[in-house]
Amino acid sequence: MKTNPIPQHGASLALVQLLTEHPELAPATWRIDRDGMLSGTVAYNSDFDVRPAMAEYAEALGATLHEQPVTSQGVEHATFHIFAKWRDVRVNVWASCAAAAAGSAVAA
Repeated sequence: MKTNPIPQHGASLALVQLLTEHPELAPATWRIDRDGMLSGTVAYNSDFDVRPAMAEYAEALGATLHEQPVTSQGVEHATFHIFAKWRDVRVNVWASCAAAAAGSAVAA
């Protein structure tokens, strides 16, 4: 991608390309920070396993899906993160769900 003096421009183009080339990806809420980092949150009902949706994002971005258990106010959750550089743009995709929904791999 050509260097642009407006960092957000490259991220916005990358987002359009990602969504156009991968219409199968789950809906996400997207944000572009002032430095051009593209961040997405995949949100579902907390009882829905988001792992398959996040695995599709990881595959599309050529990145690794990171899973981590988290306990908040006595409730166990599974969080999922993807950090990638795609089309010269830093991309961060995040999701969370109840640990029970994600299965025993994360809930342990």
